[in-house]
Amino acid sequence: MKFKFLLLLTFLVFTLNIAAQKKGFIGYKHKGVVVGETLPNGAKDLGGGLLSDENYAVTRYSKGKKHYLWLEKITGRDREGVPSWIVKDVLEFDALRKNQQFLFSYSSTCTTGGKSNLDTIVLAERIGKTKKYKVLKAWKVNISKEKFVKLPIKGIHCRVENP
Repeated sequence: MKFKFLLLLTFLVFTLNIAAQKKGFIGYKHKGVVVGETLPNGAKDLGGGLLSDENYAVTRYSKGKKHYLWLEKITGRDREGVPSWIVKDVLEFDALRKNQQFLFSYSSTCTTGGKSNLDTIVLAERIGKTKKYKVLKAWKVNISKEKFVKLPIKGIHCRVENP
C-alpha cells in the first residue's frame, strides 16, 4: 500500500511540475535572441516565424527533454530594433522524430482548402522520399484571444519544397 501511495505521489509531483513549467512560460517576457541561443529561463530558441499580424510570432523552444511552441507578442523594440516579447500561449511536446517537423509562417508549404494561411501551424511527418507530408496535428492562432486553437487535419495538405 505504501509503495502504491509513493508511486502515485511521484506521478502527481512530476505531472504538476510539467504543468507548472508550461504555465510558468505564459506571461514570460524576454528580449529577442538569435536562433540557437538560450534565454535566461533556460529555454533554447529553435527558430520561428511571424503571423499574419506581424506583432505576433510562433517560436519553437526546447528546455530539457521537452519542446514547446510559444505564441509571442511584440511589446516594444530597443534602439537597435531588437524586439521584446511576451509569451501569450504555449504548446508542449516530447522530442520530435527525425522525419517530423513543424510547418508554419512564411516558410509553410501547407494549405487548407487550397489556400495558405500564416496563422496555421502544422505538425507533419515526411513520407519517405516523396514530396508529401502526413499531417499529424494542426492548430490555428486566434489572435484576438491570443491562443492556439486545435484544428481538424482533414483538408490540410503539405508538400516538400526541396526534397
